[in-house]
Amino acid sequence: MSYVIPTNELTLTDIKVFKTRAIDAGIARALALGIARSASELVVRHAFPRADLGTAATGWTTEEYQSMAIPAANAWCSAFGVGALPASAHQLARTQVAVFYKFADTETAPVVTAFRFRVGTTGATTKAAFYLQLETESKLEPDVYLSEPVVYDPEDWLYIEIYPTGNIGGQESIPFGCFIIERTGGTIS
Repeated sequence: MSYVIPTNELTLTDIKVFKTRAIDAGIARALALGIARSASELVVRHAFPRADLGTAATGWTTEEYQSMAIPAANAWCSAFGVGALPASAHQLARTQVAVFYKFADTETAPVVTAFRFRVGTTGATTKAAFYLQLETESKLEPDVYLSEPVVYDPEDWLYIEIYPTGNIGGQESIPFGCFIIERTGGTIS
């Protein structure tokens, strides 16, 4: 079941539980895939948009979650900073698991009403879809937690879409809460 929970409806304990659940899901997946023999051989860190989830040609173009120029209102489009899907789909490194647990639209007047996590070069498989208009347009906080963590395996193609209702030609600041789980020594020794 995929739904969002606004931050102002959560306690600090709730937030810790969401983050812990995301980390635990990522570690369990990394161990199941044989990335490490034990959790002590893994590092958990926040994802860098460009370094971990994109490049100059695919994914996010800088270390900031900015959408591409929104091509049209009321249609699904790429969440990435560059290019239309599927050309901008980004493949994870073969030693990394990515776990998404949070989303925000930090604009003064947010236009993203939904987002979905898909996988593959065509986005044929949808891992989870979230609708958030009520939570972000009528609440004080721009961020929401996901009811369940969304886990991507090593070498999965990230195919992340947003559904904007306006700001055609503009960009949205849409940060994702995402942990990278990788073997010690990959990025952090």
